[in-house]
Amino acid sequence: MRIDQALTYIHSRPKAGKKDSQERMQALLATLDHPEKRLPEAIHVTGTNGKGSVSTMLSAIAQADGLKVGLFTSPYLVVFNDRFQINGQNISDDELARYTDRVRVAADEVEEQSDGRLIVTEFEVVTAIMLCYFADQDLDLAIIEVGIGGHYDSTNVLTTTAVAVVTSIALDHQKLLGDCLSDIASQKAGIIKAGKPTVLGAHLPKEAESVIRQVADSKKSPVTVAGANGPEYKTALVGSFQRENAQTAIAAYRAFRPNSRAALIQEGLLHAQLPGRFEEIISGVFLDGAHNPAGLAALQKTVQERFDGPVDFVVGALADKHLEGSLQRLVEDPRIRLHLFAYDGLPGRAGMDLSLFMPSQEASVIQTVDEALALKRKSKRPLIFTGSLYFIADVRRQLCQMKKSSAQS
Repeated sequence: MRIDQALTYIHSRPKAGKKDSQERMQALLATLDHPEKRLPEAIHVTGTNGKGSVSTMLSAIAQADGLKVGLFTSPYLVVFNDRFQINGQNISDDELARYTDRVRVAADEVEEQSDGRLIVTEFEVVTAIMLCYFADQDLDLAIIEVGIGGHYDSTNVLTTTAVAVVTSIALDHQKLLGDCLSDIASQKAGIIKAGKPTVLGAHLPKEAESVIRQVADSKKSPVTVAGANGPEYKTALVGSFQRENAQTAIAAYRAFRPNSRAALIQEGLLHAQLPGRFEEIISGVFLDGAHNPAGLAALQKTVQERFDGPVDFVVGALADKHLEGSLQRLVEDPRIRLHLFAYDGLPGRAGMDLSLFMPSQEASVIQTVDEALALKRKSKRPLIFTGSLYFIADVRRQLCQMKKSSAQS
């Protein structure tokens, strides 16, 4: 199997199956001879926002600590291989193709043995590739980001979880997780393991924290809430929200290795890099994947702290993110000039209907990245692309290609 064939196969899988079951995943792992049982200790990270940043910071700290660490995140922003990293290095095309072929054979066997009842989904295939790859790499630590939720997520098959982390709780993916914070918290608390520590972000809503604590108590899992106590740390990731994420990562790593030195943690945080998180891709042009109301609120706070004058926001989002209230708050912010991007969305997930999401006539529509850049050249204001991580990935690829073409000309 070549890399192009591997990616075609992965993306051809169904996007979803029965939402409240791990039967497909368990059958796939049994056919693969249970690679999850051969993983090293793992830090399992869930949360509405911040889990990618926290996972990346944890990986950087662990590397500074001399560990060989695997990092699994989603979605990717540069190349698909980004999702599987060992000490900051992506899986190679050859390895990705080889492990995809192994999982493909197993998935076909699962489908055949179940008479077509169990059809393995795309994210289950991706998770199985990660588990097989990490199991073969003689790792010291695996840091694994949840896809959606926790309890029924395909990553929640781990048998070696050392620390469970819940970065934040807010409304998102309500069709899958529930319509209230307590329901969402209950799903995310599903990654907590008996007798193993749980780390919570600093400002979880009380009703969500209460649910998680109840689950942790039932499993005799000690709970730590991340906070600002202790030395002040700097991080390479920019944005006011990254201070909180850093606190969560520090608390999680100390739960894993209680005696970790402050200097080691600081070294790791200064090496943590993650595309699409308030990333200045070219001068005065920023990318931030604030894809839900809580994320947009955090980005708005960063803008208020970082810029004195007005800033142009270009928002490209999916229809299922319910951003009406957030967009109205952006329009009302005197620092922000709001523009909505005509984003088509993904197969099976449409972009937002601009006629429904227009909070006022003050929000214009941007059709292309070139049009947004022309706006910046005319206005001389900072420009921030934000919204869906898939939208941000598309914009990032276009901007990087423009930079490359400009450098060659």
